[in-house]
Formats: sequence, C-alpha cells, structure tokens
Amino acid sequence: MRRQFRDESGVALVMAVWILAFLMLTGSSLVFYAGSGASHAKVSTEDARAVNLAEAGENYARAILYNAADPESSTAVGSGSLTLEGGTVNYAGTYDSATKIWTLTGTGTHANPTGAASPISRTVSSQVLVASSTGLDPAWGYLFADTSSCTTLGNNLTIDAPIYVRGDLCMENSALITADLVQVRGKVQIQQSASIGTAATPVTQVKVAGGCRYPWSGAYVTPCTSSQQVYRTVFSSTVPELTKPPIDLPNWYSNAKPGPMSPVCTTGSFPGQFDNDNALNRSNPIQNLFPNASYDCTVKDLVTNDVLGRIAYTPGSPGTFRIEGVVFFDGKLEFAGNRDVVYIGRGSIYASDTITIRNQVRFCGVASCNSTWNPDANLLLLVSGATAAIGFTIENNSTWQGSIYVVNDFSQGNSVIVCGPVIAQELFISNNTDNCFVPFADGVPGMPGNSAPTLELVNVPDSYTTD
Repeated sequence: MRRQFRDESGVALVMAVWILAFLMLTGSSLVFYAGSGASHAKVSTEDARAVNLAEAGENYARAILYNAADPESSTAVGSGSLTLEGGTVNYAGTYDSATKIWTLTGTGTHANPTGAASPISRTVSSQVLVASSTGLDPAWGYLFADTSSCTTLGNNLTIDAPIYVRGDLCMENSALITADLVQVRGKVQIQQSASIGTAATPVTQVKVAGGCRYPWSGAYVTPCTSSQQVYRTVFSSTVPELTKPPIDLPNWYSNAKPGPMSPVCTTGSFPGQFDNDNALNRSNPIQNLFPNASYDCTVKDLVTNDVLGRIAYTPGSPGTFRIEGVVFFDGKLEFAGNRDVVYIGRGSIYASDTITIRNQVRFCGVASCNSTWNPDANLLLLVSGATAAIGFTIENNSTWQGSIYVVNDFSQGNSVIVCGPVIAQELFISNNTDNCFVPFADGVPGMPGNSAPTLELVNVPDSYTTD
C-alpha cells in the first residue's frame, strides 16, 4: 500500500507568527487602556478639585453677603478672585431687586494634568432670598377693639376693614361687615338685618371663640352659619391672642420734635403752642392745625442739619399738610371747619387729650381720598392720650385716611369715612359710615408697638447648580 504524506512543517511557523501578533496587539491595548484609565482618573480627581474651588468661591460670596451692612444694595457682594492652594477662585453676586434674590457664583480653575493648554474650570451657583420681617405690631392690621364688653355696630354702616375684637361683637340694624377677616375672642350676637358677609359675597374667614346667635337671645352656636346671619367661607373657633400695643406718653412728651421740650423751630414757626406749663397735664388750650394762614415749623440737628421733625400747613383747595417725625401737643386737638387737606410725609401727632375731626373735613393721604393712597409713601398717625371715655371723635360728613390710636374709646358717626387701622379700647361706629383698609408694610416714627424692620437671608430651595 502506498502512503500519501502532507508536508505541515510551515503551518506551525505561521500559527506562531499569528499568535505572537495577537499577543502583541492585546498587550498594546491593555497598556493603552490602562494608561487612558489612569489619565482619566487623574482628570476626574482634578475636576472634583475644581468643583471644590468653585464651591469655596460661592461660599466666599455668601460670607460677604451675610456680613453686608445692606444686603439689599446691588453692590453688597461685587466680584473678585482669590488664589487658593491648588488653583484660582473667582466669585460674584448679582441681585434682582424685583424678586429680592441674590445669585451667588463661584468658579474654580485648576491646571489640566494632561498638559493641555486649557485648564480645568468648573462653576457652581446658588440663590439667596432677602426676606424682610415687618416691625409692625399685628394689631395695626385691624379695626382693633381691646375691650371685655360688647363692641356695638349699628344703623346703616359698612365695614370693609379687618376687625379684631377681644371681647364680644354686637351688630344691629343694617350694619354689615364685608372684610376678608373677622376675629372675635368673645361671642357674636346679631339682630335685625345686620350680618357678617352676605349670601352673595361671603366673608373669607370668620374666627369666633365663643359662638354666635341670632337674634340677641338664646344659646350661642358654633360654628357660626347663615342661620346666625354669618356668611363665610372658612370658620374657626381658634382666635389668635393679640394685645393692644403699649403707649409711652411721657417719652414722647420729652422727646418729640417739635414738642413741649423742644418748642423752638429751627426754621419757621408754629402759630399755636405745644404746651403752656412744662408739665404733662393736658392743660394746653385746643390747637387748630388748619388756620387761615400758612405755617412751617422745622426742627433740625444743629450739627448735621438733618430734619428731626416738621409740621407745616398751606391753605388751599385742597390745602397741604406736611408731617415728619413725632409732634406732641399737651392738650386737645381739633380739625374742623369745612377743610379739604392732603397730607404729605410719614409721622405721628400726639395729643395728650382728645382729638376731634368734624364738620366736613377731608384729611387724606391722597387728593382723591380713594384707594390710590399709598400709606408706605404718606402715612399720618393721630394718637389720643385722653383719660375721657371718648378720646377720639370723627363725625359730620368727614373723611380720614391714616392711622388712629386711642388710649380709651373711639367714636365714628354721621356720614363718615375712615380708611386705615384704628386701635382703641372700644369702637363706637354707627350712622351711615364706612370703614376701609389699605395695607402698609412700614410703621411711622412714634407708632406704638412699631420697631425697625429686620432682614433675613433665606436659601432658595433647589437653587444649587454646577456646570
């Protein structure tokens, strides 16, 4: 038998060459990817370092803001750069006055470990809200009756101002409350056609601790409903505890400018007098602040020339009354005699005795005496420190815009409009009158319970970003 043989001596060589090539390629790939991974890890490390630098810059901007004298100033933070270990930091802050939000940024820059010309740079940012808390006592948001008896509203009247009564509320005839908020810590009793809200326009919130009844007899019911002439959207029997802010007559007697202890005007003069015997005793004669002739009394700091207080009046149609600071009269005040007057400025007038507005007086913070009045621009507070039962009276076709504080009781009647908060022991409101309310954020000098507003910096949620 003849055998056939193949010559396979060259196959082993070829296979060896291919295997060697494969191993070399694999080895090169492993070396490449290992090197690439190490380089990438190094870049990632440096990238994280750049983020840390950026956060340091953003925190630096935040520290500047938190230590700023006025965080509402657009230049409170500014911008700049720092050199820290490992790189450079840039920081900046921009302020949006409309939203009161700061945007704080930090950019960290670090050399590229790969040797590339462009460095590694990262930016982070966050936002901070400048929130202000008012210095106003909450009682200044209401017609406020600080009494344990029954505050009575009667005849044809409409109250479109928030009302807070520490005692009971009694409504009769066609008295109507249309305000968004009514709070009574005692009880409410209603008779005849009087009501809180109407079926067509219910009051948003009614809070009455002791229940309601209609008419003035029988058991008090809670919650108060239309069956008791109370038309509301939300009812609660939990009423917050608010108190009448305290008053300091001796302090303002001594420190008002102009006033009993500072009666000399730096410029101008006042036709009447602030006191007559240098003692806080309510002995000064009645002062009429709307005479037939103009006057202007300004008290200034003799060193800085800053205005410390001013009271001025110019007759006209309307006349102009100017107020600044705190003015004090140790006796009675009267605004009377068919006058139409617009006041300009923000301040307080104290009378240690009664205050009366009567006989067709329009005394407002805006010429039209309507809702265009901005009390944060023009706001006058009248304070009556009388020991008499009725300390403040407004009557007979008169209109007032501003704030009123009465140590004792307040009386309003006979075709009167009062727009603004009233704080008194008792409120007597009746006879074709109307009460309205225009909110304001800042009190005026001399306002009882008022303190300077405070600013608070609040982090805006979910505002942190990184590029």
